[in-house]
Amino acid sequence: MLTSIDFFIRYACIGQLFLLAILFLQQSRGQKLAAIERIAPIVLPICFAAFLLLTAPFSPRPEGLTRNILLVLTDATPFFIWWYGLHLFDDNFRNSHWPSWSKLAVGLLALWHCYYFLVLDGFGPYHDLNHLVGLVLMLHLIVSVLRSWSDDLIEQRRHARAWLVSLLALYFVVLALVELSNSGLNRNHVFMLITSILCLVISSATVLMIFNHQTAFTLQPTHSLTAENPEPQNANPAGSALYARLQDFIAEQGYLQSELSITQLAQQLHCPEHHLRKLINQHLGYTNFAAFLHHYRVAEARKRLTESDLPVLSIALDLGYGSIAPFNRAFKDITGETPTAYRSSKQG
Repeated sequence: MLTSIDFFIRYACIGQLFLLAILFLQQSRGQKLAAIERIAPIVLPICFAAFLLLTAPFSPRPEGLTRNILLVLTDATPFFIWWYGLHLFDDNFRNSHWPSWSKLAVGLLALWHCYYFLVLDGFGPYHDLNHLVGLVLMLHLIVSVLRSWSDDLIEQRRHARAWLVSLLALYFVVLALVELSNSGLNRNHVFMLITSILCLVISSATVLMIFNHQTAFTLQPTHSLTAENPEPQNANPAGSALYARLQDFIAEQGYLQSELSITQLAQQLHCPEHHLRKLINQHLGYTNFAAFLHHYRVAEARKRLTESDLPVLSIALDLGYGSIAPFNRAFKDITGETPTAYRSSKQG
């Protein structure tokens, strides 16, 4: 009886997963997207479907090439979840430029992954190591999602990160621990049924979120300060008293406060936090609060670097940065130069 229910749930979930892949494929048409934005939303449902087939209570179980293909996809799932999760929810990760050597390393690792599971049948210590690495990546994803939650200005994305990604990550943490324990629990009929039910819940929730909250899965460009783009766009929501108070705050250089958070700013402007998030996101064009602060702080830094001889560290501290490292990183992300190089080029 349990086996029949398990198969019914698994096949229903696989149907939903392929529906998800089709939905993501249709959404990506005609859009300028990065490679990960095109690949991961389609590959992830296929990886989940492979996992459901590989762990299904078949008798006999899949063998040979069929098993190896399912194994390749299943063991790649945590890597795709980590990569795509950070790409969706961490603007700094999404906007970072990977050096050529790191792309080469990822490509070689992918080739080794395929060779190990397709040719070597997945037998050996690398299989357990792969589970361990997947566990570490899922834990890193959970920490990253929670750490950047307060800075996120897209309300639907905040809801999505709050439970969907955490549920996925926590699920694979439990699964990795079970695999590493070699307890045989992953072959227990009750555990397999619970696994299929959780996959069905996750896929159903994802479908509902796509239909109800399209923007949670739509990557918006992070607003940046460049020579061609010196000021925010669409910045004046007519008749907004909150916007006027925010402009007064900016004019008074309140953004130079050290360790300023969106919660503290909302308290200073005497407004609900979600109203302020919506204003900064929809009218000023920022997807996270840190980018909003960096915009005005770096603009002020450029002025001070060219008009004064103050040390870079002193400027960084005066601008509200706790140390020089985050200041250098923010400055280079926006201008393409380090503060020292920028000062030399302007004064030279």
